[in-house]
Amino acid sequence: MIRHKAVGVLGVLALLTLAGCSGGDDRAYSVPDELCGVPAKPELTKDLLPGGDKLKVVKSQASGAVPRPYCDVVVDGDTELSIQGNWQPAGTTAEQAAEKSHSFNLRPADGGRFALWDDEAFTVIDCKNTTYKAERFSIEARLVHADGDMSKKLQRFLAPFSEAYRKSLPCES
Repeated sequence: MIRHKAVGVLGVLALLTLAGCSGGDDRAYSVPDELCGVPAKPELTKDLLPGGDKLKVVKSQASGAVPRPYCDVVVDGDTELSIQGNWQPAGTTAEQAAEKSHSFNLRPADGGRFALWDDEAFTVIDCKNTTYKAERFSIEARLVHADGDMSKKLQRFLAPFSEAYRKSLPCES
């Protein structure tokens, strides 16, 4: 009887040791320090992405009179994070930008600077551009395969990313 308990205890200890060793980062890819041509903090981007072998950032722009830049972060062939920008008229709020993108019932955060849902976040930055008849620019970050409520992580990512994004835009003084 004692021998069976000892074998059982040793087995459990061996499993715990193995579980402790395998609990690390399961990413074979490097998290980029730039997304969509904009500097991004890898430690914040990492929180949004799953493990995997290969990561690719696909940058594009929707056609039309007013450009709508976007990019997708693809892990192992699946789009995981999608970032889209849109020129907006003066006074547009993050919630209004979300509604224009057909996203409803988002929660305002940080005094209205952000509009959040479990798998997406919007923010709007000041950026006047007379060519596009815009005073503001909205940025949407959306997780395609979100695991629960990721809104706070999206907000933490989007705060510095939106400031860096502004520097890449053709804003007028």
